[in-house]
Amino acid sequence: MIEVAGKRIAVIGLSRTGIATATMLNEHGAKVIASDVKSKEELEKTVNILTEKGIEFELGGHGEKCLACDLLVVSPGVPLELPFFKKAAAKGIPIIGEIELAYHFTKASIIAITGTNGKTTTTRLLGNIMEKSMPGQVKVVGNIGVPMIQEVVGLDSDDWIIAEISSFQLETIKEFRPYISLYLNFTPDHLDRHKTIEGYWEAKRRLFMNQRAGDYAIINDDDPAVIRAAEGCKAWKYLISTSNCIARGVYLKDGQLFIRDKDKTGILKESIISVDDIPLRGRHNVMNTAFAITAAHLAGVDKDDIRQGILNFSAEEHRLQEIAVDDDGTLYIDDSKATNPDAAINALNSFSQPLILIAGGQDRDADFSEFARTVYEKVRVLVLLGETKKKLKEAVLKKGFDNINIHEAVDMKEAVSLAFNELRAGDCLLLSPACPSWDMYLNYKERGREFQREVDLKRGG
Repeated sequence: MIEVAGKRIAVIGLSRTGIATATMLNEHGAKVIASDVKSKEELEKTVNILTEKGIEFELGGHGEKCLACDLLVVSPGVPLELPFFKKAAAKGIPIIGEIELAYHFTKASIIAITGTNGKTTTTRLLGNIMEKSMPGQVKVVGNIGVPMIQEVVGLDSDDWIIAEISSFQLETIKEFRPYISLYLNFTPDHLDRHKTIEGYWEAKRRLFMNQRAGDYAIINDDDPAVIRAAEGCKAWKYLISTSNCIARGVYLKDGQLFIRDKDKTGILKESIISVDDIPLRGRHNVMNTAFAITAAHLAGVDKDDIRQGILNFSAEEHRLQEIAVDDDGTLYIDDSKATNPDAAINALNSFSQPLILIAGGQDRDADFSEFARTVYEKVRVLVLLGETKKKLKEAVLKKGFDNINIHEAVDMKEAVSLAFNELRAGDCLLLSPACPSWDMYLNYKERGREFQREVDLKRGG
């Protein structure tokens, strides 16, 4: 455990994670300095919380108070290339993140889940399976929206932490060691933060950094970048595939997910669930389910509990969420969480009926060529909005998409109106933006809610 009592510790970045970290450290006797680049006026509610708890703060930037500390704990949203961190490193101040700190304060077994897409769905699904099998012993935390530090204190060795872990969080680990790690997939993302694809990949592969014999690593056998990231990992490896039968792990065959492992009688091979019974759309969610099955199996959950945990699971809002179906079969789907091209491609491949797609958002220099190819193959009408609408239009035209079937909108209201003008019986109206939302919205949830409101109004709800 990291000793914090009596230590002067700066918490950098006062998001939900930063506030939870500062609170925990304060309760454990640390002399906390809470810091953010925003002003006191911008953080009025946060300042009130800190003041009530007697926590000192330094706002409008990170200055001398923070540089006079014994330890810096960085919130995941704070970029490490800030000049402040170079000054701190030059002074020899250790820099860690919140999940590293949390790791040192718990006896619970940790299951850590990363990947470009599917992290939240897999984390929630695994949590659903294990919570029903081990009531009161499971905490679902991390990038899913619940700071890990908020839940770990007081957990015992019989308890489990299921943590969604982002590349931002992995950048600042030192000793963090999951008992079971899951690496779902890899496609380029967050290049505004990591600068290069290799930099993003290097951050992700840190998930395996401290695992050793006796731990487990569950990896995507269909993804060469994931396989490469796991090279040298000392944990016992289990594979996931929807393409090949494998020796140890979960694979798809004849419409069934099979688990294969060794037990006391030799080789265990069992069907866990039919793909048709999985309550989530898309082949990518078959893969997510396979990961959850494997992790639950390794955590000691039996086959029947795994199956029941899958069957009674429902998708989260804004993730291929079915919001309405008309009598003529017209379907309305909110997939606002598709904030990168690969996630949107997965969404497009989840439907067989004609698609009217609303896409576009913040420009983060993503490569849209593969997304454009899938749009050409799957989409009947494309409605574009946000910063990327010109770039997306250019990309799909290059693939041969008909210009007459592309519309540009200034906002979601116009986008939905244009889409409804094109709707035919049996179509699917899909919001799957392939881009972040921050050019027009606070987050993807706000974008999805507006889409749902406008659809409801158009349908006369």
